[in-house]
Amino acid sequence: MKKFSIYPIVIILLASIIYIAPMFRDITYWGEMDWDQFTFWHAVPREIILQYHQFPLWNPYTNGGNVLLAHTHSPFLSPFFIFVLIFGPIVGLKLEIFVHLFIGMLGMYQLAKYLKIGKYSSYLPPIVYMLSSIFILHVAEGHVEWITMAFIPWIFLFFLKSSDNFKYIFYCIILISITIFSGSIDIVSILLILLPIYVLSVAIKQNNITMVKKVIIILVGTFLICSIKLIPMLEFVKENPRFVKYDESTVMFSLSSILLSREQDMFYQSTKWNIPEQGVKSNAIECEYGWHEYGAYIGFVPLILAIIGSLFYFKKHWPLFVTGLVTLWISLGSGAFFNLWSIFHRLPFYNMLHVPSRYIVGFVFCSAIFSGLGLTKLEYASNKKYYKFFIICVICYIFCDLFLVNYPLLKNTFTIKPPEVERAFEFRQRHRDFCLFPGIIRSSMYPALLNNSGVINNYEVISVERGDVKTVSDVDYKGEVYFLNSNNRIESFDFSPNILKIKVNVKENDRLVINQNYYRGWKGKIGSKKLNISPFSGLISTNLSKGEYLVELFYMPNSFIIGAILSGISIIFGLFCYVRCIK
Repeated sequence: MKKFSIYPIVIILLASIIYIAPMFRDITYWGEMDWDQFTFWHAVPREIILQYHQFPLWNPYTNGGNVLLAHTHSPFLSPFFIFVLIFGPIVGLKLEIFVHLFIGMLGMYQLAKYLKIGKYSSYLPPIVYMLSSIFILHVAEGHVEWITMAFIPWIFLFFLKSSDNFKYIFYCIILISITIFSGSIDIVSILLILLPIYVLSVAIKQNNITMVKKVIIILVGTFLICSIKLIPMLEFVKENPRFVKYDESTVMFSLSSILLSREQDMFYQSTKWNIPEQGVKSNAIECEYGWHEYGAYIGFVPLILAIIGSLFYFKKHWPLFVTGLVTLWISLGSGAFFNLWSIFHRLPFYNMLHVPSRYIVGFVFCSAIFSGLGLTKLEYASNKKYYKFFIICVICYIFCDLFLVNYPLLKNTFTIKPPEVERAFEFRQRHRDFCLFPGIIRSSMYPALLNNSGVINNYEVISVERGDVKTVSDVDYKGEVYFLNSNNRIESFDFSPNILKIKVNVKENDRLVINQNYYRGWKGKIGSKKLNISPFSGLISTNLSKGEYLVELFYMPNSFIIGAILSGISIIFGLFCYVRCIK
């Protein structure tokens, strides 16, 4: 039995604290750019759980009403959402970032040890991978979903260990499931390319398809466990498809800036490269998005060490080399001699994704491992103490270099002092467009939530059909619930995000309308009698006959019920199999 050492955990914990410290300088300050929408996607389920004590299925606060659990970025099923529940969305998300950074570095260290990288050199891969500018650039932009790149090393480690013990397959399923539950669709899409490429390469090398079978088991198991989210989500995106072009590019000659330029500041590089707003082509190079989508600084020394590691350990680790090369190729998009990304982009689900440069994380992941192997070659070159000291100095230099490059990003991200937002007593669709900080964020979704208000035209990553939702300032606004015939009366209206209770006095047959978008899954009842819910001008509505009664409308899609049952059965069955496996 190997002797457990606490020192690596302490060292990695201290490195994580030092690296992420600038983020906590003003712990309650809000972030810029996309931070508003990701804060909002965390804050809404927290509001629904704590304020209304409901399972978050529907979101009335954005774009006139939209799905919540089924949304691709819905994060509340992740166990790490506990930080948001306890500390709120601002502080909670910052704590999540720190915890994921630590988890990712520790996982990369453990993977390095498993691959027999040197005693000191094992500290280099976690530094190169997690402290590269990929992690910090996405955090600075507000792409909180990207913190789950921390799970990739652990998934690889557990998959490799599954050769000795099948129980590690369960750990892979759990981590990928957490990634899905975190709303990290981009990381999942990268994993679904990264892992199969590596496994197919190993299968060719070993002339054995056992590992391929394990990948299939992982994918099937993950889908079953995550059915509670995936089935509603797939239903949603099928009815609201998001088609994007596949000719996006990252020009080959720009790789030097992406991997080696120490100027990783988003504003500086956007100005230098003349990168315009999303969807408009640059005059300087064919890049269409902000620098946060391209930056992947690792530095000259790690890259040289990675080349050394590739040369000396190619025969043993060529599947890893091929994996890094293919993901780099994909990341170039149409900028490569052959657009490999266009092939993946034609696959189901992948046709809704864009920005191929994001897949460079796979290249950085493999490069980090090879840099550790390269340093291992130097570490084992001599047993003299001063030589070991030199290895430690190289690692410290790389850490300091990455810290100095990324420090300005974290320092300049959280600059918005929380404004005073008064909470309205009753929910209303109050804003058509709402932005407190023009030029800094796209919209003010989170402040609107704090105000207990809905916004009609919020930023949205998926094209959703919107009904004729009105705001309180519109001249034809009739309230959040109303009859088409003004002779009938709303006696009382009890609002909550998932359940609407309306006491009505219907003098003549009429249609009751809710000032929110209709989406399949809305149901209604009067006592035990079911109501037929249908769209009217794209809004939730139902026909009512004469009488006085309490109408209850609620959002409960069949896809959620099916998914919840399937997930529950799968979790129970998985626990049973795991117990049998470890006996």
